[in-house]
Amino acid sequence: MGGSGGSEPRPIVVAEPGTSLLVVDPGELRQQFEGWGTSLCWWANRVGRWTPEGVGRVADVLLDEVEGLGFNIFRYNIGGGENPSHTHMGEYKDIEGFQSSDGVYHWDSDQSQRAVLDALVARDDSLILEAFSNSPPYWMTQSGCASGSASGGNNLKDDAYDDFADYLTEVTLHFRDEWGIVFRTLEPLNEPNANWWKADGGQEGCHFSPTNQQQIIQLVAAGLAEKGLTDTVVSAADENSIDDAVTNLSGFSEETVAAIGQVNVHSYSGSKRKELRALATQLDKRLWQSESGPLSVDVADDIEAGLFMGGRIMSDMTTLGAQAWVDWQVGDVSLNWASITLDDGDEDFELRKRFYVQAAFSRFIRPGAQILGVDAEDVLVALNQDGKSLALVIRTTDAARSFTLDLTQLPSVGTEAQVFRTSRTEDLAALPPLAIEGFSVVVNAPASSLTSVLVPLP
Repeated sequence: MGGSGGSEPRPIVVAEPGTSLLVVDPGELRQQFEGWGTSLCWWANRVGRWTPEGVGRVADVLLDEVEGLGFNIFRYNIGGGENPSHTHMGEYKDIEGFQSSDGVYHWDSDQSQRAVLDALVARDDSLILEAFSNSPPYWMTQSGCASGSASGGNNLKDDAYDDFADYLTEVTLHFRDEWGIVFRTLEPLNEPNANWWKADGGQEGCHFSPTNQQQIIQLVAAGLAEKGLTDTVVSAADENSIDDAVTNLSGFSEETVAAIGQVNVHSYSGSKRKELRALATQLDKRLWQSESGPLSVDVADDIEAGLFMGGRIMSDMTTLGAQAWVDWQVGDVSLNWASITLDDGDEDFELRKRFYVQAAFSRFIRPGAQILGVDAEDVLVALNQDGKSLALVIRTTDAARSFTLDLTQLPSVGTEAQVFRTSRTEDLAALPPLAIEGFSVVVNAPASSLTSVLVPLP
């Protein structure tokens, strides 16, 4: 039988033969988790052209925490808008801007991405929303192109920093005052340290040197304050490399650090997760993993691509201590990036293995959960905010793993744990419940799988 709290003596838990002992200690508190999400832009620019009913079906599967992904964070891309004479942007990647080169705002722009955002907000007005920019409008750039400069260097004109900050904050103001959509954060940068943002590229992008990053961060923060956007703070700097994020943030001035309300980083590359977590804690800043994905993992085997992403989630949640984990594209045309395969003709979608990998985490570790530290790699444990459940996810690759969970540090536990498995042949399949006896339970995780365990806390 399980525990029942009070002064009842607790047994000493010993690992069952062939298993490793894993102690779950609610005193080992790590970060409080804000939630799961995705950026909109490209896939939303596609889906937003469907009928409202079709858009609604996609919104539902992203938001539903029982049958879907249970996302509560969405990042809206404020388009720079490419030179209309250019045709080099990839499919759906040319996001319309709201301001033309004569300075006039056109608020009927970007109807597709906005249609998806509206559908999401209509279903849940408590969502956490971020606005972000990939590039300034093309006429503010040195190259006259929103995909970057000729050399991959700084592309915003030296005399356009005020104009760019005004553009981003004016769009944020309009969304709030005219459309009732409040962005909690505004990110003026996207992988700014990268040197691959070049003219005539396949997507919007803009390099900013660390000095120029500081300039635009401070101007955007000042613009938010001047326009009374007190519910929106600057997030920065969405570097592609965690190591670049550590280096640049460490060198920012006190004024720049004060202008940043949230540290954003992508987890595509770099290894300094512990260092960035320590720096964010030192600076008292919220830390998000704001964009990631499987990159070039072979899509011939969906489970391998999915497990790669599962490993990225594990590292970002445990070592980086990310307070949110945000996917890049849930419905990308490149299948290794897609959790759902979109069908424009039928305005429908199919769920891919990657969907179930995400759901193996997001259905059980919910917003507000307290992440707990445990002495095991590729194991994520969280105490859900409602206090009614403990969630645990185990990732395996080449070899199976087995654990005896020591739950004696918990006030009380139920008698059975729910178990769900995602593997080559299983899609978050419900398995027979596991008996909790003497404040312990044995969990077996076969090779190449994600095992999600939900322990009730009565």
